[in-house]
Amino acid sequence: MRRVVLLLAIVVIAPATFAVEKAMSVPTDAKAKYTILEMGGKWPNRTIVTKRVGSSGTSYSKRLYNCSNNTVKYLGTGDTPAEMAGSKPDQNMAPIVSQSIADYVGRQACKH
Repeated sequence: MRRVVLLLAIVVIAPATFAVEKAMSVPTDAKAKYTILEMGGKWPNRTIVTKRVGSSGTSYSKRLYNCSNNTVKYLGTGDTPAEMAGSKPDQNMAPIVSQSIADYVGRQACKH
């Protein structure tokens, strides 16, 4: 019984995170290919992990969006998922610039 209660508490309290592996378009970085790897969090604070493949190589980024006030910060970035996970997050949220990469990624993060 205690295990069931604990499991239910974790499911209810923990923000949902799910893998999606979905291609997305960033018109202002058209030569690169973007893939959404994971999305999570609870409205208005959403997280999204993306993979970018472009002329400079492959990079991974995890961002936190506050969808209600249109701000973002990096939680991690790197050339591999491990580097991304081990990198330091930005200290502060920043306004999202219209038509920037953060804008297009945020549109995906905040629409779900």
